[in-house]
Amino acid sequence: MVTWKLFEGDADEWDRHLLKLDGTFYQTFEWGEVKRISGWEPFRLIAISEGSVIGLVSALVKKNFFFVICWVPDCSNSAIRLVDNKFHKALSLIIGSSFIYCRISFLSYEVGHEAFSLLQSGWKRPKELMNSGLTMHYELRGDNDQRIKRASGNWRHNLRRSSRFNLRIDKWKKPDINLISRMYREMELLKGLPVQYSLVELQAIISCLGDKVVVFRCLYSDNNLLAIRAAGVFGESALDLLAASGSAARKLYATHATLWALFDWCQENGYKYYDLSGVDPIRNKGVYDFKHGTGASLVECLGEWEWASIPCMCLFFNYILSRKK
Repeated sequence: MVTWKLFEGDADEWDRHLLKLDGTFYQTFEWGEVKRISGWEPFRLIAISEGSVIGLVSALVKKNFFFVICWVPDCSNSAIRLVDNKFHKALSLIIGSSFIYCRISFLSYEVGHEAFSLLQSGWKRPKELMNSGLTMHYELRGDNDQRIKRASGNWRHNLRRSSRFNLRIDKWKKPDINLISRMYREMELLKGLPVQYSLVELQAIISCLGDKVVVFRCLYSDNNLLAIRAAGVFGESALDLLAASGSAARKLYATHATLWALFDWCQENGYKYYDLSGVDPIRNKGVYDFKHGTGASLVECLGEWEWASIPCMCLFFNYILSRKK
């Protein structure tokens, strides 16, 4: 018999359980604290059977008047058989609301009959998706020459070009949040993007994640910051977390050199693959081409699923998402 209850331990205990259960970066205790800064309250639930922890779900919650929005980022495939009707009831009880809309995301690919299991447990595919459901995995295997051969000819050429300039790339031990924020603002202005991360959110990522975030920077003459790239790391994998570059970076191919240096560091530190954090070949072809050029493989994720305590809530939230698009 499986029982769900609210986790009452500390970050180390949660992450130890998460490692044993093949959990993912977005389910770590620390990521929940990062999202708390953005107005989400993390509810950490554990599934117990015969005295042992057999599943964990970190649910991010926002309460709006009489209803609750619940977002579960990147739940591991091992938890799929557990997020059933018992989970739905426990979620309502622990959060303290009978009016819940919950969306869950799986950033791994389907390996068995996970989709069928989710349908049987009352989940369904949302009409409006928040992302493409596609990502890319870069295998951190082989020596430097072997990995370069896996890259496209154009990507290899641009990486070689970056070596002609006096670029200095290193692991940023004490990242300057203000400099990173300025880099994001410059990039957003150049590309006509909305705000990717606020200064407060960047501060939370660096301060809350600790050694679970690795930041690389690329400097040019007079120590001018050209580009930054950061990965979230957990278990055997790394995940693209932050990426920003200024106007001068493109001519110097700084983004190629910075990402390659981060790949090297991840491989040297024992990580098996690097998740390039989502791609959209239609709406964002430039980013897709850049990531694909590394030699990474396209992965079709199990993706987003939804459940609501009252079915019409699904219609309402999908309508809201369609209006935002």
